[in-house]
Amino acid sequence: MILNKYRTDITRVLSLLAVATVFSLGAEPFALLTRQPAFAVWGLFSGLALYAVALSHVVRRILFPKVEMGRTACIASQTSTGAGLVFIGVCLVLSSTLLLLGNVAQASDQPIPKNAHAYLPLLKTEQQTWWPKAPMPALLAGQVEQETCISLTHRRCWSRLAELKTDREQGIGLGQITRTKRFDALAELRAAYPAALDGWSWDSESLYDPAFQLRALVLKDRQNFEMIKAAANEREAMAFTLAAYNGGAGGLASDRQLCRGTEGCDAAYWFGHVEHTSLKAKSLASGYKKTFFEINREYVRTIFTVRQAKYIKAMAI
Repeated sequence: MILNKYRTDITRVLSLLAVATVFSLGAEPFALLTRQPAFAVWGLFSGLALYAVALSHVVRRILFPKVEMGRTACIASQTSTGAGLVFIGVCLVLSSTLLLLGNVAQASDQPIPKNAHAYLPLLKTEQQTWWPKAPMPALLAGQVEQETCISLTHRRCWSRLAELKTDREQGIGLGQITRTKRFDALAELRAAYPAALDGWSWDSESLYDPAFQLRALVLKDRQNFEMIKAAANEREAMAFTLAAYNGGAGGLASDRQLCRGTEGCDAAYWFGHVEHTSLKAKSLASGYKKTFFEINREYVRTIFTVRQAKYIKAMAI
């Protein structure tokens, strides 16, 4: 009896929850598919908004079980005054929704960090000089943000003085070029590009030169990109490039090989395929709050879906 009485309400709430779940879970994959990072924010917000609508419907039914909104609106609209009040109520709901959407749009258009304004022209110059055909150059700026910004207002965000130093590794500058007991990325880059990086070393004053730091990031990305074979397209190749920058070219090669031996996995694609197959450690790394697998996968995902969008205009030719 009770089920029949509230059948319409139950159907409506379940429908809202289903659509909200689709928006929430599908936002990021859709953003990646369309190469429009803002869709991730909009989709997530739409999902949360629909969850709120469903919850409000349930709360209204609990607090005012005898109030039938549809019937009340029909009765009210039979008089000119009532019709006017119904119209005003609808306008208030629509305006509130539009205001919320406007706030989300503003939130999704995140401001460029203060320090970035000083270095974006230099990054663009280095990219045009050393890798003019780089696909999606805004990814490089997003990469600097990922490497240096604990938050967008942190003093070391987009700073040439940004430095990570632990027992395991040392990373410096805008690209966090790293050395450990096993490898020295700066020395390797100097050996590969002696003319471009002549005079840049760990023990010289030039270590914190932003031009060298950004040039190294561009060259490292170009080197990784040129090593990528059989990627489905440039977008996937750039995802592989970022994964190699963070986790090493050898690690990426192993992950792709594992994908080839995994049923349903296509090694030509990072998103939805190689990103799920890895030999990287899945236990918490000493000194980190996440596993190396999680760090590497979030590195690519965050740069693509969160960070790069704000730099598209600044890095455009």
